[in-house]
Amino acid sequence: MKNKSRLSRADALLGLALCFVLFSFVVTPGAHSVQVFLDSKLVMDRYVNEKTDAPKLTLDAAENHSQLIVKYSECGRTVTGRKITIKDSDNKVLKEWTFSGSATGFKEPMTCPVKDILALKKKGTTLKLFYASNDFPGGQQIAYLLLGGNATTASN
Repeated sequence: MKNKSRLSRADALLGLALCFVLFSFVVTPGAHSVQVFLDSKLVMDRYVNEKTDAPKLTLDAAENHSQLIVKYSECGRTVTGRKITIKDSDNKVLKEWTFSGSATGFKEPMTCPVKDILALKKKGTTLKLFYASNDFPGGQQIAYLLLGGNATTASN
């Protein structure tokens, strides 16, 4: 009988230790996520987190005829009143695109002409790309847009 008692205590301690290990991982259920394309080329795919810096995306004059396509998922929910905003370093709104209707997850992309973005500032300027919706009015910065440069990349 004593062996069973000791074995069950050891099992309980092992189970408790396993619980601590499993609950020590941070899981973000239903997190917001974003994908950014330059035409059909995926240049950014990430979960959005207010605590991490937004990645940098370089746009060059050679991409003047391209489309910046943003797909944003608010935990997979259906949302309305979506908008993409370009802000300067002082958070002043320079350009805004609004998208009517409802959208769910990544199904309804938001398209912004790169030429409109490049027309906002001179080369070497950094702008901020934001997303917001009726359900998420405070919005979230998606990326920094570096205007001018040689390549189109996303980096942290």
